[in-house]
Amino acid sequence: MKESWDNRYQEHESVYGNEPNVFIKFIANKINFKGHSLAIAEGEGRNALFLAHKAKQENQAFSVTLWDYSSIGLQKAQNRAKEENIEISTQCLDLNDVVWQANQFQNIFCVFGHFPSQLRQKTLFGIRASLKNNGWFVGEVYSKEQLNYGTGGPSSSDMLYEINDFLNVFGKDNFYHFFVGEVERHEGKFHTGKCHVIQFAIQIRE
Repeated sequence: MKESWDNRYQEHESVYGNEPNVFIKFIANKINFKGHSLAIAEGEGRNALFLAHKAKQENQAFSVTLWDYSSIGLQKAQNRAKEENIEISTQCLDLNDVVWQANQFQNIFCVFGHFPSQLRQKTLFGIRASLKNNGWFVGEVYSKEQLNYGTGGPSSSDMLYEINDFLNVFGKDNFYHFFVGEVERHEGKFHTGKCHVIQFAIQIRE
């Protein structure tokens, strides 16, 4: 799997385009993201770079670390950050190997980060533990209904999300934004057309 992503990032200049995900751009105008942040499965960094650039323009204290298991994708993110005079950190790792530390991040972002169900559950519980009180978990992913659309995302139902994935982990937290339904996405070659997503902006409450 890692090799296939390395190949994909090598073959395409920008796999999902240079612009941020539409929902990330929308929610960043509603919530003022500050502090130490993490973007998982972030690949070429389009969302993290947008958030870092926005924070720099607004003179906000914001730092972001990108996690992905493709070193090719992360190197492209670093190259673009250098070109745009943006500071980011990157770590090439497999989420299967992560030992999540408590109270590490103010914000965690996940855009179309899809994993097998067992790893997805482990990751969501890890995210919940690693967020500080009042911290934010924000992103957009494909729902299981996406299999009926064929406009992007995994071809396996096990890799797609359902509402209970979030309710079972974040049920006691504040769901500032939670949307399940159809949207149009034209983000690079692999996210094109009408699709079925889950959007979330969840604030941790201890």
